[in-house]
Amino acid sequence: MSDPFSPTSLDSDDTIYSADSIEFCPFQSHSHLFACGTYQLAKDESEDEPAPTLEPADTDSSSDDDEPVKVDKPMLRLGRLLVYAIEGEADDTLKLNNLESIETAAILDMKWSHQLINGNPTLGVADASGDLSLYQLKSASNELEIVTKYQTNTSSKLALSLDWSNRVQTSEQPQIAVSLSNGDITILDLDPTSSTLTESLTWHAHDFEAWIVGWNYHDTNVLYTGADDSRLKGWDRRMDCSYATFTSRAHQMGVCSIQSNPHDEHTLATGSYDENVLIWDTRSMRQPLSTTGTGGGVWRLKWHPARKDVLLAGSMHNGFHVINYDEGWSTGTIGSSFMDHASLAYGTDWSYAPTKGNELPLVASCSFYDHLLHLCLSQHEAAKAAARAKAKASITDTVELILWLKTEQTRITREVRQLHSQGYQTTALHSYWRILEKQIRALELELIVEQSANLALD
Repeated sequence: MSDPFSPTSLDSDDTIYSADSIEFCPFQSHSHLFACGTYQLAKDESEDEPAPTLEPADTDSSSDDDEPVKVDKPMLRLGRLLVYAIEGEADDTLKLNNLESIETAAILDMKWSHQLINGNPTLGVADASGDLSLYQLKSASNELEIVTKYQTNTSSKLALSLDWSNRVQTSEQPQIAVSLSNGDITILDLDPTSSTLTESLTWHAHDFEAWIVGWNYHDTNVLYTGADDSRLKGWDRRMDCSYATFTSRAHQMGVCSIQSNPHDEHTLATGSYDENVLIWDTRSMRQPLSTTGTGGGVWRLKWHPARKDVLLAGSMHNGFHVINYDEGWSTGTIGSSFMDHASLAYGTDWSYAPTKGNELPLVASCSFYDHLLHLCLSQHEAAKAAARAKAKASITDTVELILWLKTEQTRITREVRQLHSQGYQTTALHSYWRILEKQIRALELELIVEQSANLALD
């Protein structure tokens, strides 16, 4: 396998808190915007209170042992919801501009609805307080405004992930699935007019943290869940959700990423702490179609917005990778890797900004402990840029060689004339001249091909 492309960072920013989630807005009007979620543990700085005590009846009330006893307090989980704009025209001038920072509880997952809600782009945010919050872009200032918040459980449980049901099929009443740290899955119905969320179904799916939930975008009666129990499970809401329709142990460690392929009805991708990406045919879930190792533990997977056979993976301890699949899904090849982050590679997403040939050039990524957010070219644009540079270099080399050969022809013609005037035979020089002529014609034809290829790239 050839070495993957290693695109360079176009720009970066310090998110202050640890960054773990990135989501580009999927609507063309706001495709230059993306949201970044952060998560930070902090010490509770409020005054320590003495632990409550019961004083025995025979205890002398004048005892000196009456100092307040400090108790350990749980760490606070703080977060910020950041909004960024990508500004600039050419690749070398693109910059990240932080437009907004909203204080929240620690954010564990975010996703945009791919359907306008009440006419506005809407972002769902799952956080460490167990809340699901919906934010909307309502003004020309590109600022997010919270429109509703739903407490999915008590604050002792975390909302770990969410997914919208309307990625492929629009709905008058979209649904949001939320996975919780106690292993429960909750389905919420959204009334777009009033922006209210109503719980329609909750069931206990796993006995460990349910890291991820994902709809089958082509049949939203079906959901998939993954958890720290190393189980991938399927659920059909038309049946009793007390029992999974299937349970797979193909992953050797916790399942933390699931995404249905929006461009291919029967394809599902899953990722795990076991460092593997599995591709499934949803019509037969007995065993995966392929296994691709990325290293590091696969935290998030994102299908290319315009191509069914390209997948983006955030691989925690081993950077971010673009995986290309063959037609039968039997082989996945890493075509591009971004390794500039110095800590856990968590959040990543494709830009939805339209470009030539349906290629989506930008990928944003963020990591946990180094608090850095990066913007870089995706594999396809990096490959095209490299191809353009190679084509231009080849054209330059060919032109220079043609010019040298024609100069050599001119020199030989001059020598032949001089030798003829002195009565010498010039058969060898004539033969050499004809060889040069054939080389020039071949190179001129090659130059036409190279220039045509270069125009095609542009």
